[in-house]
Amino acid sequence: MENVLTPLVVGTAGHIDHGKTTLVKALTGQDTDRLPEEKMRGITIDLGFAHMVLPSGRPLAFVDVPGHERFVRNMVAGVHGMDAVMLVVAADEGVMPQTEEHLAILRLLGVSRGLTVITKADLVEPDLIGVVQEMVTEAVRGTFLEAAPVVLVDAVSGRGLAELVATLDAVLKEAMPRDAEGPVRLPIDRVFTVKGFGTVVTGTLVRGQVAPDASLELVPSGHIARVRGVQVHNRPVSRARAGQRVAVNLVGVDRDEVRRGQVLSTPGTLNAVGVAAVALELLGTSPPLQDRARVHVHAGTAEILGRVYFFDREELAPGQSAYAELRLEGELAMERRDRFLLRSYSPVVTIGGGVVVEAGVHHRRNESGLLARLERLHHGDAAAVVKDVLLSAPWPWELSEVARVTQESPHQIEAILRDDKELVRLHDRYAWGRRQLEAWNEQAQAVVSEYVRARPIKPGMPVDELKVQVAPKWPLKVFQAALAEPPWVWDREWVRLTPEAPPWSEAERRDVEQVYDAIRQGGFRPPNFGDIQKALGLSRSRFEDVMEFLVQQGRVHRLEDGVVLADEVYEWGRQKVVEALRSQAALTTAELKDVLGVSRRYAVLFLELLDRHHVTRRVGERRELVP
Repeated sequence: MENVLTPLVVGTAGHIDHGKTTLVKALTGQDTDRLPEEKMRGITIDLGFAHMVLPSGRPLAFVDVPGHERFVRNMVAGVHGMDAVMLVVAADEGVMPQTEEHLAILRLLGVSRGLTVITKADLVEPDLIGVVQEMVTEAVRGTFLEAAPVVLVDAVSGRGLAELVATLDAVLKEAMPRDAEGPVRLPIDRVFTVKGFGTVVTGTLVRGQVAPDASLELVPSGHIARVRGVQVHNRPVSRARAGQRVAVNLVGVDRDEVRRGQVLSTPGTLNAVGVAAVALELLGTSPPLQDRARVHVHAGTAEILGRVYFFDREELAPGQSAYAELRLEGELAMERRDRFLLRSYSPVVTIGGGVVVEAGVHHRRNESGLLARLERLHHGDAAAVVKDVLLSAPWPWELSEVARVTQESPHQIEAILRDDKELVRLHDRYAWGRRQLEAWNEQAQAVVSEYVRARPIKPGMPVDELKVQVAPKWPLKVFQAALAEPPWVWDREWVRLTPEAPPWSEAERRDVEQVYDAIRQGGFRPPNFGDIQKALGLSRSRFEDVMEFLVQQGRVHRLEDGVVLADEVYEWGRQKVVEALRSQAALTTAELKDVLGVSRRYAVLFLELLDRHHVTRRVGERRELVP
């Protein structure tokens, strides 16, 4: 029952004036020509829409496309959402140039289900019907319509309409429903404003569900809009599902910020790209396509200029296929498995099309193993594709990103990760190749070993410094997860490879004690760091390591940058202040300065340190002991 009720979209295709719009009106009672120019000229210029319910109870939306060669770009914008097509051929003219071009476009854009309708059957003699049927048979040979039904109708008299409806119902019975559980993807084919409501967009919802109050992203602009309301077939609904023609009222974007070709999507799930690796097929009727040729690229409802760069040739012969890179003169919402169409730059005619193999990644022509990898991405099963993506990733990828790039379901990716021992998970929601992680781990260990060798006084390498060197683009939680297992040992903010810090040499012990003695002997007037370093003949890095160690061990206390007190001096001063405040309850800074016998500057710094240690607290102009 669920499959029967799944909404589907059927499109028309065919030459101009072959009766597509009249046929849709006869089936639905709705005129899809909405523009004044269309009604005046009697031809379809832009996409038109109508709807009906089939006898089985299946909701059906029609997309009526223009047949004139000047409006092929509009026709292409309507093809992306079609579950099936009615190829319309007029009995009084037969197969015409746009019939053949539309058929090629449908095939290139992945439409695989439909039927042929011979219209205007009452306008010709019965003998001519057989001739037209033979023309249709020849035109669809080798295409997805070769074995599809052919229905003879006359929209004016009503002849054959009942048979057409029944045939449509049968053809669509086995149609696969679209993914209603995935992230929203709604290519926009129309934008307008409604007084009192604002911006409204329409399109075929190819994935996901849209409901009022949802936040959606406009790709490629990146604007976030809120859904005020949703309509299906001019009726408000609480939720629209994949497969339906929908109108969405948006809040937060102006009319001039939205255009045909953009896509409404769940925020963060669809990227705008300027480059894509593709499997490209050139039509047999096309002239050879040269490397770097400029072309019109149609994808979804969008059209953009770009160039074709072949990976392994200078020219693609008619009827041949090859892997290539599309470099766009802008950005499109595009992802793996998307279909696209190519039309020549001038004159503008359909020359080919194909499928996106990898979106958003630029490749060099001489890149090692590239063609084999693209072949796996193009034809491999889900496990092979997910594995290929993770094994070639430069760092661990979030599973949602893997799903977006591969277009495999999260459930399927989870199963692949459980079964494939060459893949490994990190921090639950991230994954990578096991060998890649092992190689990275070896590199990180080498960096830490060299750091500890060069700076043995430290208990290890600072974690943040290691991350900058070996994992600058990793999320912190993933980086930490990669260092969670032996031999990694965490010691506060340091990391090392042994349970205990390496033992010191006599020279290192001597340096620590000499620096400490110099600070201790300075009392409340410690010598300048530069003077200590020079007097002891220490390098700057060695001196900094010694100072960091003394601070961490509590043997010296930092008053401010470049000013420290030895623990003995600190303890003497603390006791003097505590004794004075016990006898006087509260004293000013000047009075405590006299107690310590130091300058005001050092007295202020020392008293502020006692405040931080919660020994004293400031009350107005005086200090008292913390209870």
